[in-house]
Amino acid sequence: MKRVLIVEDQRMPRENMERTLSDSGRYELVASLNGADVAVLKCGQQHIDLILMDVCTSGSKDGIEAAAEIKAKYPDIRIIIVTSMVEVSYLKRAKAAGVDSFWYKDISPEALIDVIDRTMAGEHLFPNETPKVKLGLVESTELTAKEIEVLRLICDGLEYDEIAGRLAVAERTVKYHVSNILSKTGYANRTRLAIAVTNKKFIVPNLPEEQEFSTTK
Repeated sequence: MKRVLIVEDQRMPRENMERTLSDSGRYELVASLNGADVAVLKCGQQHIDLILMDVCTSGSKDGIEAAAEIKAKYPDIRIIIVTSMVEVSYLKRAKAAGVDSFWYKDISPEALIDVIDRTMAGEHLFPNETPKVKLGLVESTELTAKEIEVLRLICDGLEYDEIAGRLAVAERTVKYHVSNILSKTGYANRTRLAIAVTNKKFIVPNLPEEQEFSTTK
């Protein structure tokens, strides 16, 4: 049997994954952990063939950071990122970290066991894009890349001058982008916009700076 490690800090999703493995008759659960940082240590202690890794877990690392570290140390371990968050940067970061597959818990039509089987057979399964989210009057895909960049900094609580400094643009340029975002979405102000966007899990505030991961692929 292939030996599987689950990293998930929410009880119901964790139990669902455990049940999926048990019912398959093909996979053995090594352990279920709450924190991605602990998973890195676990890989050095026991033989593991596959990790089902959530992104947002307890501990000092998120799941994608931990996956990159594990892939660098133990390239033969297969890793599937599993998440219910449609955070716009996760898919790109996961690919850069060298994970083997990516699965949205509540959105992907494929059953988890199918994704596991195909990943263990050598396939790499990734959605074509982050799922669309309704942001007020528009779909998230109607925002430009620059508007999403500005929106992320708004959700981080930065003021106009701080956003301008971070993006190395004029403050009036930031105000122009914010005005466009508010016009498109129909939200009355930045505060309501930020609350709506974070509640819909399209942007997770205060993510670590985007990293360039070395991969084994």
